[in-house]
Amino acid sequence: MRCAYCNSERVVKNGKSNQGKQRYLCKECGRIFVENPQRRHYPHKLKKIAIRLYTDGVEMAVIARSLEVPYETVRSWIRAEGERAIKKNRIKEEKVTG
Repeated sequence: MRCAYCNSERVVKNGKSNQGKQRYLCKECGRIFVENPQRRHYPHKLKKIAIRLYTDGVEMAVIARSLEVPYETVRSWIRAEGERAIKKNRIKEEKVTG
């Protein structure tokens, strides 16, 4: 077993994750990781719905509860969409003034 972050072989077992997977601790960099982590992906449509609800004035906590998605996930979707919009606007302004 090698560390997922620094590739060191100085790795020891460190309990189990909430999903029951074996957790490891790297003695070299001190980070904790699991072997073959499974990421949860939400459908793109669900993200669009969350963003639309937010732009319509619905609170993030209500969106999270309604869509059964963690609050922090909804928050990250909305933040990312806002950053994309700002970037898009800057590019548009540069073309106009350019």
